[in-house]
Amino acid sequence: MIPFIRSRSPRAAWRLPTPVFLFVPWILLLLLGFATEPAGALTISDAIRSLLGDGAPPRTLFVACQKIHANRDLIHFYAHRNHQPAWVRPAGAGPLVAPMVQVLADSRDHGLNPEDYHLSCIRALLESVEEASRRQRPLSPRLLASLDVVLSDAFMILCSHLATGRVNPERLYPQWLSARHKADIIQGLNDLMVHGDVARTVRHFAPPHQDYWRLLAAARRQRAHLWSRVPPGPTLHPGDRDPRVVALRRRLAASGDLPDPSSPDPALFDLDLAAAVRRFQARHGLETDALVGRRTLEALNVSAEERLHQMLINLERWRWLPRRWGDRSILVNTADFSLTAYEKGRPALTMRVIVGETATKTPVFSRDMRYLEINPYWNVPRSIATKELLPKIRKDPDYLQRNHFELVTGWSQDSPVVDPATIDWSRVSPATFPGRLRQKPGPWNALGRIKFMFPNRFNVYLHDTPNRHLFQRPHRALSHGCIRVEKPLDLALFVLQDDPSWTRRRIQELIATGQRHVVPLARPCRVHLVYLTAWVDEQGTVHFRKDIYDRDRVLMEALGWVPSPTNSGPAPHPGG
Repeated sequence: MIPFIRSRSPRAAWRLPTPVFLFVPWILLLLLGFATEPAGALTISDAIRSLLGDGAPPRTLFVACQKIHANRDLIHFYAHRNHQPAWVRPAGAGPLVAPMVQVLADSRDHGLNPEDYHLSCIRALLESVEEASRRQRPLSPRLLASLDVVLSDAFMILCSHLATGRVNPERLYPQWLSARHKADIIQGLNDLMVHGDVARTVRHFAPPHQDYWRLLAAARRQRAHLWSRVPPGPTLHPGDRDPRVVALRRRLAASGDLPDPSSPDPALFDLDLAAAVRRFQARHGLETDALVGRRTLEALNVSAEERLHQMLINLERWRWLPRRWGDRSILVNTADFSLTAYEKGRPALTMRVIVGETATKTPVFSRDMRYLEINPYWNVPRSIATKELLPKIRKDPDYLQRNHFELVTGWSQDSPVVDPATIDWSRVSPATFPGRLRQKPGPWNALGRIKFMFPNRFNVYLHDTPNRHLFQRPHRALSHGCIRVEKPLDLALFVLQDDPSWTRRRIQELIATGQRHVVPLARPCRVHLVYLTAWVDEQGTVHFRKDIYDRDRVLMEALGWVPSPTNSGPAPHPGG
């Protein structure tokens, strides 16, 4: 099985013109060598064996001036077929070569770079094969062997990138745990040799989720989109007549938000245009007030090219995600401030959430929810206790008692409680903070009345909150990293549905006792915390969200995308 494979040089890989131009003279010299090789000197199998060596541990390997990445897997693959070629025949390219070249070229639709998969090299080798055939010259076994090995390496690297992503997210983000998909790429290549369907085989390694394929199709359409900016100025209101409205009308028509841009008075902000603005705002997670103010104008003036790259970035994120959500699962999209609960793949419940601030980002990972707590204690993290609460305690000796905090000496539930009045708080520093703070259950508790637990190394969980008004804000990155849920009772009923004795009334009665209760789930519920800034819903509507954690930029840099000189977005994708 092929391991996770990084691109040979993510930054350089996307700056194609220079590497390709440098490559051409080398391949021409190489082909001249093939052309002068004595006919019948060796077989293709002999040439493949010579190229790959004696089966020793992986080493740096170059074939046709291309660095080969899947050394171990190539050696294994060819050894098990006695070094017989997979793609070529003594007479030239076999029937799988043309569809494979097309699949490599189409990898740009996935946001991948065809040059990571030797496309120019393969085309040059093919041209040499065809030229020899046209001139009725004997085909060099070394030429055919090189083409075969490079094609196999291209297949393995492309399938690896589709299966696990082109970059490793855990090297980019400290708050990201990826779900590595274990793909047997050698078996996939062996299967391809049997059934001969290249496109189907390669597609098998890409994410199976329809969300991925809807986004890929939308990105393909996005390549044809262009739109102009709406000039800056004061907020535009429905009913206004302004020259800028003409530009607004053109902009919304270009992105499909305004189906019919024609109007007897193009400068009038009419009802149809107001409806189009609301559609645009809904797609971008903005307040749907039909006012074109600062935030809406900012979203309107993101270029079509930048939106395309935002889509491609999120295709890469899908490749990092688990292949299966689970029969019962909860998906939290941090960038959208939303939670969706699924039962057997169908949405059963949706709600708003509050996520971590920029300084305390909500992480990305998947874990099983195993229990929930009714009337939980809030065990205050030491960083919050020392940085945020200690200054308040120093100023107000009654702060802890008034806000229902206890000072305890240990971390067990039965740890002794210390009277805070016995502490000289003026002499306490963050380094000498005595014990830990916990907030007693009740309507004042920062975790609200219900906490949903899925143990993880980040100590992050879902919970209720007493500050219900915050859910009305469009931007809800407000927490220390945990996720506050809008409908805790509904979510509790969803995860407890296997036991019909858990009714809304029973939960409310337990809440009314004010006592902490731990409720194990009859069946674990898989929780997925994700970060998606672009997606396509089941109705085909494309959505974009603001990159609240600056993760898009980090990923663009890792992929080697550089700003275009004409705008602040990444450079155009090769060929598109």
